[in-house]
Amino acid sequence: MKIELQQMRTIGCGLTRPEGVMALDDGSVRTADGHGRCSRIDPDGRTAFYGRLGGLPNGICMDTEGNCIVANIGNGEVQSLSPDGRHTVLMTEAQGKRMFTPNFPFLDFAGRLWVSNSTDNPDIDASLRAPIPDGCLVVIAKGRAPQIVASGICFANGVAVDAEEQYVYVAETMKRRVLRYRIHADDTVGPAEVYGPEFLGKFGFPDGIAFDEAGNLWVAFPVANAVGYIDPQGALNLYAEDPQGIVLSRPANICFGGKNRCTAFIGSLGGTNVPCFEVPYPGMRLVHQEN
Repeated sequence: MKIELQQMRTIGCGLTRPEGVMALDDGSVRTADGHGRCSRIDPDGRTAFYGRLGGLPNGICMDTEGNCIVANIGNGEVQSLSPDGRHTVLMTEAQGKRMFTPNFPFLDFAGRLWVSNSTDNPDIDASLRAPIPDGCLVVIAKGRAPQIVASGICFANGVAVDAEEQYVYVAETMKRRVLRYRIHADDTVGPAEVYGPEFLGKFGFPDGIAFDEAGNLWVAFPVANAVGYIDPQGALNLYAEDPQGIVLSRPANICFGGKNRCTAFIGSLGGTNVPCFEVPYPGMRLVHQEN
């Protein structure tokens, strides 16, 4: 199954590098914005910006209080941005080690905040030109300090937890694959397992990931201008492709919202708005979503 470009639409305007994207129950959408802030896109399409976060906001998630949790890859902070524009810093280091490149946060129903740290090298471009497995996954459990639970990841990127909260998944971008780790009762994780294809081939480098209710793990591929999903049998399926980057301009993240969470919203590295399209199965409910 694959959709055509004509089946896509866009919302919002005037965005800069809106990589992180999250849909809310009220029909609005939040994004990260490359000017050190976040955006709110209302159901009528109006776009407003809020927050003074500095750096380069990247992946985002929402908590149950309406705060936007931001992995700021530009200044090495994980930040909580309130609706009124104030923010607090949740993490800059883990176990005494500076986290220079927080990439993506994911908040699960157990209250654990999972954060990927792409690389120890604050020079992202240099780390992409000569990648080494120095990325890691951090968990901030309730009442505990940040802990590094997995390391040796070659550019740790998108993060997701499955519906049963048995595994946490991480896109290992520079190895062109997705890893998963079994979550233990003490909030540590087991050894890395490859999920889906060992090598994602022509689609290139996986970025953001998100589950739907059918157990498909959706993956954004910015280099290929494509979005697909790894089905429960482990096969990769292409769903949307835009070789010329007309609508999908380096898609980097995906979330689900709208009626029955059957609309996919796409964050990107190159867009100035948010592409969206219908999907065959509802997205998995996240902690900030009630419906």
